[in-house]
Amino acid sequence: MRRLIPLLMAAFAAAPVANASLFSYFVVFGDSLSDDGNAYIATSGATPAAPNYEPGVFTDGPLTIPAGTAGGIWNQDLAAMLGVPVAQPFLAGGTNYAVGGAEVLNNVPYSPTLTIPSLSSQVGLYLTSTGGVANPNALYVIWGGANDLYSALETPGETAAEIAATETAMASSLEGDIEALAAAGAKDFLWLDLPQLATTPRGALDLMSTPSLATAFSDASQQFATDVSTDSALLDNALGVKIADVDIYGLYQAILADPAAYGYTNVTGYAQGNAGVNPNQYLFWDLDSHPTTTGEALIADAAYNSVQTTFAPEPATWTMAGSGLLLMALWRRRRAN
Repeated sequence: MRRLIPLLMAAFAAAPVANASLFSYFVVFGDSLSDDGNAYIATSGATPAAPNYEPGVFTDGPLTIPAGTAGGIWNQDLAAMLGVPVAQPFLAGGTNYAVGGAEVLNNVPYSPTLTIPSLSSQVGLYLTSTGGVANPNALYVIWGGANDLYSALETPGETAAEIAATETAMASSLEGDIEALAAAGAKDFLWLDLPQLATTPRGALDLMSTPSLATAFSDASQQFATDVSTDSALLDNALGVKIADVDIYGLYQAILADPAAYGYTNVTGYAQGNAGVNPNQYLFWDLDSHPTTTGEALIADAAYNSVQTTFAPEPATWTMAGSGLLLMALWRRRRAN
């Protein structure tokens, strides 16, 4: 029994250690949902800026109106949870290539002198910076598509078939990005799908003027979630990589079904500019459907759980081993008595 105690302690102690260094750093591709400073740098601090946003990120914080709690955005939270350095903006020499306003399919003109790179262009920028070699010890984070579908819905004369085609093209393009990164040496990916955009503040507002496209728009969000899940499994096998897909669609549907369980009193409106409200009780910060810091934390939790399931089964294994040792010790002690 005396000899089993240190073994048991070592087994349980191994669980958190197994999580400590899953990745050396993040490489992030996406839009404003993952941008932690590129838009801010590109616009010389004009956006996102107080009091509409916490400077540098598209969410609330101590400097916004109404003031929120400090927290940052989901990938910053996730980095802290995994013990990985936060990916800094690529415009400051870092590995976060996400830019507010980015689309999956198109480079977007922002001003006469600025163009927002698509996710494929972001991947190209990264590979150019590394000489075409992707670090196999990094986690490659991919989240995009909302701007493509919003833009499609807001295009005059858009049809249901064209919205469906946009979704198909998005999924195909992101598959190509993963293939390009894998060919360069990337091994581990985190791929997030989209919430049901028809229920976000921006989506709901757009559909008020285009109600005939409600079904097509709703179906596109749902289909994208299906595509991410299906394509992740296919790419895992075809490329010999690991892809943790994050079910943002399911998370948001669960929040909408039972807001109080997540501490929310409002999951359809937005808190930005509404003096006297508590942003922590809102899912959405602004009309453009960015989450509040509490929403960001929920996304980070979902991503963390997906990472643990995909990349770090060791803790569960060690826990089972520890439990087995404990049972063995108790059994031997019982026999000894």
